[in-house]
Amino acid sequence: MKNSFGLFVNKKRTERQITLRAFSNIIGISPEYLSKIENGLRSAPNDIVVRKIGQALLLNCEEEEILFDLAASSKTYPTLALDLVEYIMENEEVHQILRLAKRYDVSTDDLQRIIDMITEKYF
Repeated sequence: MKNSFGLFVNKKRTERQITLRAFSNIIGISPEYLSKIENGLRSAPNDIVVRKIGQALLLNCEEEEILFDLAASSKTYPTLALDLVEYIMENEEVHQILRLAKRYDVSTDDLQRIIDMITEKYF
């Protein structure tokens, strides 16, 4: 999964028929660096560039979530997807839920019940 971020970016860029050179110019990195990312030789760039990639590729909400997840998983250190970090930081209740779930080692069954409840309400 380490190079999935680069493959995803390459696929979306080529679907939009944007050359590597043109795309690197749009997102503000060198063509060489973008090539290394797309070929799995480098992990995802910083969050600012990842966000620019999502905007430049005109990704829908689900595709953007995939982009952020793949960017986080490409890193060599533990991290969360950019959109999740922002959401947690902006919502004290989400932070509190996560802290309590960790503290009390909430079971996967209980977590699944929360997921089911949210799914039933919003989908």
